[in-house]
Amino acid sequence: MSPKLTGGATLAEHKAATREALIDAFARLLREAGWQDLKLQDVAKQVGVARTAVYNYFPDKTALLLAWSEREMTRFMTLAERELAERTDPVDRLQILIKLVLTEFSFQRGAGASVAAMLPPEDRAAFFEHVAPLAALVGGLLEDGMDEGVFVRADTAVTGQLIMACLETQRTALLTGDKVHTAVKRTLPFVMRALGVPEDRWAGG
Repeated sequence: MSPKLTGGATLAEHKAATREALIDAFARLLREAGWQDLKLQDVAKQVGVARTAVYNYFPDKTALLLAWSEREMTRFMTLAERELAERTDPVDRLQILIKLVLTEFSFQRGAGASVAAMLPPEDRAAFFEHVAPLAALVGGLLEDGMDEGVFVRADTAVTGQLIMACLETQRTALLTGDKVHTAVKRTLPFVMRALGVPEDRWAGG
């Protein structure tokens, strides 16, 4: 059982559309049912295919999680690069990125680090590989700021990890209804002070 080809779509286009539909259904069920109760047969039912057809695309729900995570990161990176494109001040760019990350956390119902913690080590590593583009972006922003003398010089990889860990502390609160601007007020001063940025460069930003 498989959705019928429509509108002159090629087989490759049909497969790509089916794959996207499966990921969309997975995302909805992840928000509604949570990881533990999510079943492949429910994903198949939402898309209108047999459960066995799902295996042509994803061998298990972990593979679906990884595909969804990769797609979400690609979408987020496109958004972040667009928002940062016309900004040149490193402090301004980092503030914008912090707000974007916290906003993203507030939208992610049923997913995130809590899901990753349930995965076997080899799958967990693959899950977090999808964060690599964001880590690279943060590292680049830090390097620019250090080169301009607005951030204290430090290991950019370690500093970036600590900044992301700081933002991660806000995920649970945001997923349970906390406001993004409240999370920003909690984290932004800490990050900027840790980077040695004078308060008049970021206060009210």
